[in-house]
Amino acid sequence: MKSLSFNSKIGHTIIFTFIISCFLGCSGNQDHHQKEESKLQLVDNHKTGIADLFLNYIDSLVKLPLAQFNEPHIQALNKKFSGKLKLEIYHDEKHDSEKSIVVQYYKNGEKRNMIKAGVICLIPKPISDSLRIADFASYFGSIKEEKPEIGITAQPLPVKIKVSDSTTIKLTFNNHEKLDQAHVIMVEILKYN
Repeated sequence: MKSLSFNSKIGHTIIFTFIISCFLGCSGNQDHHQKEESKLQLVDNHKTGIADLFLNYIDSLVKLPLAQFNEPHIQALNKKFSGKLKLEIYHDEKHDSEKSIVVQYYKNGEKRNMIKAGVICLIPKPISDSLRIADFASYFGSIKEEKPEIGITAQPLPVKIKVSDSTTIKLTFNNHEKLDQAHVIMVEILKYN
């Protein structure tokens, strides 16, 4: 009888050890798999991270009141984001539009014109590839499409998002995808009275 209970204890110990070793082997493989997935997610997060940063930058421009919507305030804002985004103020032909976001401020001096000031942001391809119309719509609100006045145009007309009574965002995009998936290539922020 003693030998039978001793053998069953050894059997239980062997089975328990086998189960534990299988479990540890599987979890080690899972750790390796999780490391591989985290590497892939870092690449995806980098793309979406830049898109999110750009949306935050545009949001900061949108929130500037008309009285502060001028070149000194925009340059100060650019300095805040300079460690995260490559931003350049447009100066004739001295800019690198393939790597940097080129920002051009303008002021409208005509009293009859409703648009008092604006900022144009030309978006380089690496950011444009991860920035879609749907991203702006989910961040700022619904879009409004413009109808062509004469026939069909080769380049689609920009879409607009009315952020407030005094601010509108105008998005220019490529025409290779459905509207919500189209990549944004230029953003214009318009300030009214």
